[in-house]
Amino acid sequence: MKKHIKHIGIGLVALFVIGYFVYAYFQPLTIETMTLTKDQSEIFFVEKGHVVNNKEVYLYPPMAGEVKKIHVKRGDQVSAGDVLASMDNTQIIQQILAQEEMIKGYQAQKNGAKVDVQVSMDTMRLTRAQLVGQLNALEAEIGTEDQRALEAMLVSQSKERYEQGLADLEKQRLLLEEGIISESELNDFKAMVNGLEADYQMSQVSKVSGADYYNSMKSAIHAQISSIDATLKRDRLTTTEAYYQSMIDSAGASLTGLKVQAEELEIKAPHDGYISDIMVDGTNRVSGMEPAFLLIGDGLREIQVKVNTRDIEYVRKGDAVVLIYNRRSGEVELTGRITYVADNATVELSPLGIEERKVLVIIEPEVNEYLETGYEVDVKFIVFNEPNKLILPNSALYKKDDKDMVLAIRNGKVEEVAVILGYELTGRTVIEEGVEEGEIIITDLEAKGLKVGIKAKSS
Repeated sequence: MKKHIKHIGIGLVALFVIGYFVYAYFQPLTIETMTLTKDQSEIFFVEKGHVVNNKEVYLYPPMAGEVKKIHVKRGDQVSAGDVLASMDNTQIIQQILAQEEMIKGYQAQKNGAKVDVQVSMDTMRLTRAQLVGQLNALEAEIGTEDQRALEAMLVSQSKERYEQGLADLEKQRLLLEEGIISESELNDFKAMVNGLEADYQMSQVSKVSGADYYNSMKSAIHAQISSIDATLKRDRLTTTEAYYQSMIDSAGASLTGLKVQAEELEIKAPHDGYISDIMVDGTNRVSGMEPAFLLIGDGLREIQVKVNTRDIEYVRKGDAVVLIYNRRSGEVELTGRITYVADNATVELSPLGIEERKVLVIIEPEVNEYLETGYEVDVKFIVFNEPNKLILPNSALYKKDDKDMVLAIRNGKVEEVAVILGYELTGRTVIEEGVEEGEIIITDLEAKGLKVGIKAKSS
């Protein structure tokens, strides 16, 4: 009897186990899923920024020198135009004296150049008159003895003109070095001297027959006269005087500016505000290259942020950004708009000490009641933003035969679905085609027992 009861018990247990497995087999797999809904698709990057006052200005001394007196102290309220410090003007007086001497030097050079140019032109006029005399003598009808005497005279005169031309050419070179004449004017004078040389050489040719000789001499003299006439037509004197006068005028303008500085050599407040810092306190010498005061006015607050050059292509003036201010009570999100993007990049050190090239970007917050000067904020730059997109976490996607796939629960069973992807976001991807809003998508692809075709339900 006992043995019979034992067999019955074993049979019942076996039947229970078999029934459980049959029941479990036909039960749907419980798995992690998500219901596909349309959402905002967004690509962005974040940089650290800090709040500055746009009327925060460093004031520099107008020049290097000695500070005679500081008229304010830290924390003082000042108005636009108030004198913050006075400087000694001894150095600028020395500059004024040097500038006055420079003007005198330019005036002397102008006067000397006028004399040199006039002497040069007078020499050319005399040479021209001599050439005209030679030309008239050649054209006259004279006898053989007179011709020989004339030849000797012409040779002598040609030699004198050539030697005088060489001497004048050296003077012209000096005028060029002093900037009184141009390179082209020197070349014209060289051409004239070359003509004198040719005239001299031609006058020494004894084998040339009478008629040919005198005709060639006449042609050479005509060419020299034409060259001299062309040079005399140029108004070299006016050009030279204008050059030195421009130098005098420029030095005079600088002198006027120096005199104004000498009369008002002061550091003044450009606008209302308070003195936040005095960098020249305790010293009487300033370089002019370092700030003397930090003046903070009642200006608008703006955000300055440095953006990596790899991202700057997505940053444009006028674009909206999100400002995230982290408080102990929670994050505060504000909106802002880009008002300035620098044209060049600077080298910045990252927290890890790595050199990065970054571009300064300035943002005007639309609401700044939470932001004070010096605060740090996260600036969220939106690269791409499009509403009403189906978006899945990347964990729900996999590849099969070079196709992008997801597992959807359709009619209670796991079904493999090919999809077409859009933009890849941070940890998520936009789905363009293949599934529809409201579908249930499996997100845990590593779940035990998961395979295509089985029954499944959301956990």
